[in-house]
Amino acid sequence: MSPSFFRRPATRPSTASSSPTSSRSGYSSHPSESTAPSSLSSIASASDSCSDADSCAFDVHDYFAQLREELHVSDDCPGPQQLAAAGNIPIYDGAGNARPFRSIFAGDDVIGERQLVLFVRHFYCGACQAYLRALTANITPQTYFTMAVPTSIVVIGCGSPRMINAYKQFTGCPFPIFADPTRQLYRALGMSWTLDIGLNKRPEYMKNIAPPAWLAGQLKQISKSRGRDGFRGGNWLQIGGEFLFENGDVAWCHRMRHYRDHTEVDTLRRLLDIDDD
Repeated sequence: MSPSFFRRPATRPSTASSSPTSSRSGYSSHPSESTAPSSLSSIASASDSCSDADSCAFDVHDYFAQLREELHVSDDCPGPQQLAAAGNIPIYDGAGNARPFRSIFAGDDVIGERQLVLFVRHFYCGACQAYLRALTANITPQTYFTMAVPTSIVVIGCGSPRMINAYKQFTGCPFPIFADPTRQLYRALGMSWTLDIGLNKRPEYMKNIAPPAWLAGQLKQISKSRGRDGFRGGNWLQIGGEFLFENGDVAWCHRMRHYRDHTEVDTLRRLLDIDDD
């Protein structure tokens, strides 16, 4: 990933003519410029400077405790101490390079006046893949560069960093993607585990994807994986959420309750002042 993703824009965009390929933006390219491969792991990077063992570390006590307990999460914003602890946790790019999480939302090198961080589940999750495709279709380069308040968008997953480049190409996601293979950041920000698939209501971003097709697609991707790649996607029970940062603090957040509980894209568009309420 190019370091130019993290250059801070000098001013707010004033017209719709901003270039969608600007290296100052954090928006790398339009997804229509490449064709998604048929298998996620078929194009996974062969090298990884972060230990693969981190991505799927199995904690027996944590696993069975989660099966016994009800899911207790809220949408309360993290407090200063919680955010300070989370900010020290490293995240990794597709080359395995580490940087502290705080570098995304605080300091001189942050992009934009606000930062929207999307935490997805494991890299094989078809629901999260559908979510990123819907997000990309609804926040185009034209939309991204003309937001009233310049806002960068970053995606973080819980698998191995070596899966990032394949995931980016497979989903067509133009936004920077990082990995938290230990899931320490997920825990620090209050995100949890669950067995709830979320069958009560199909989200808009999956309106054309029935649950059997969604689950079958995930298994198909894994069956095509090479070597240990099938185990590098991340923990299947982990769920994520969305966090909007402004001035170094969390201004709004949503934590998922089940596997298909990402904030709807139209809600994000209103949150980012792209659409009126």
